[in-house]
Amino acid sequence: MKTSDQIKMIRKMENLTQSEFAKELGVSTATIASIENDSRDIPKTLIKKLVKEKNINANWLITGEEPVFLENKETKQSIISAQKIPLLRQTVSCGPGQDWDSGDNVETYIEPLGLVTTGKQLYAFRSRGISMIGAGIQDGDILIFDGAKNQQLQDDIYVFGYNGEAFCKFLRFDSFAGKIHVYSVHSKDLDKAELLRTLDSSTEGFQIFGRVLCWIHENHLMWR
Repeated sequence: MKTSDQIKMIRKMENLTQSEFAKELGVSTATIASIENDSRDIPKTLIKKLVKEKNINANWLITGEEPVFLENKETKQSIISAQKIPLLRQTVSCGPGQDWDSGDNVETYIEPLGLVTTGKQLYAFRSRGISMIGAGIQDGDILIFDGAKNQQLQDDIYVFGYNGEAFCKFLRFDSFAGKIHVYSVHSKDLDKAELLRTLDSSTEGFQIFGRVLCWIHENHLMWR
């Protein structure tokens, strides 16, 4: 694992953009972007800050050898592998007084592979078909998504409910027109994504469950 992968993994675990992550660490967005693009080494000052403020293991940052976090220190992160995450059913029943994450909509509970979070409300969903193969998501992969309420929406891959069924697709948001464009992704080139439908943000029967953070493929945790 390259240092660029470690930095990107930390940022994704905290659900931050490059700009937000850079601001939190007191560096420029260009610094984070260049590290993630593997065009520069991680500065020693940044390593020290990640160790001190986020309890990150410096050896893991440099070599990729676990553990990710230092032991015997207080940390805001919680290791989700010690918890169970609800796996949603393909069909979801939502109505007055019933949320999409209610017990009736949970198929079972899973224990992800060493996944770390900062207290997010994590849920799982099993992908069906190959409509997202261009994004690396294959049939049967278990998607892990952040189901926190009132999260900031951005163009990305989401799990959502529509007319009683749950889906995973790439969503683009047109806030000015109040539209949501739903795409399948068969190619890595998002410009070639296939537009499936366009919905109003207030469309009846449509509800966003959460943004996909990573997924489990053949017992391997895949980060975006």
